[in-house]
Amino acid sequence: MTNIQNEVTNFIEQDVSIRRGLSRGLLNTRALAMYIHQNLHLPCTLDAVISAIRRYEGQREPKEDIKRRYRMIAAAKVSSRTRMVSLLFRKEADVRIALTKLYGKIDFSRGEVLRILEVSQFIKLIIDESNLSKVSELFSKKDTLNVEKKIGEISLIYPDEVANTPGVFAALSGELALSGISIIDGVICGSEHIFIINEDDLMKALSAMHRISKWGDKIKA
Repeated sequence: MTNIQNEVTNFIEQDVSIRRGLSRGLLNTRALAMYIHQNLHLPCTLDAVISAIRRYEGQREPKEDIKRRYRMIAAAKVSSRTRMVSLLFRKEADVRIALTKLYGKIDFSRGEVLRILEVSQFIKLIIDESNLSKVSELFSKKDTLNVEKKIGEISLIYPDEVANTPGVFAALSGELALSGISIIDGVICGSEHIFIINEDDLMKALSAMHRISKWGDKIKA
């Protein structure tokens, strides 16, 4: 037998726009129940779906916690960069050696960037397009799996208490998704979040982040 509560909860959790609408009190419960009932073809009455939605709402985090999250976003120092390149490499010994040499060639005092993302099988570098020739000199083509140009990034530096404020990164990534923006890579380090996106989406992403920073004042207590 279908567990109606689990079906409704999973449906809501997978749709950022519905979660946002519920948190701001913008959705009519009966209309949402009809939408869920029609999409999931649930073997139950509409009233059962309404009850499941209300139970879901009753389990949501306190609105003061949501406001605290958005106040943290509003307090962040935001900066952006363009004309960057993303390079994906196999995680081989010669790649690690080349990476050590590249690090010494990046002039951080001039604001040049070297982002290093490492997983079990691959290493990805995000660098300024102007330094692409330095990578070509040091890294073998056989280890280079992908080169993606016209990359941009958005950096947000928060107050230190962001470490004790859950959901900040998720709130921002969800809003970017609603705006049709794909996150190529994301980095969390200390009190800084970095989103790597397509350069053409940069202005749209900054606009989305500006909107979400204003939500804390709009959420009803």
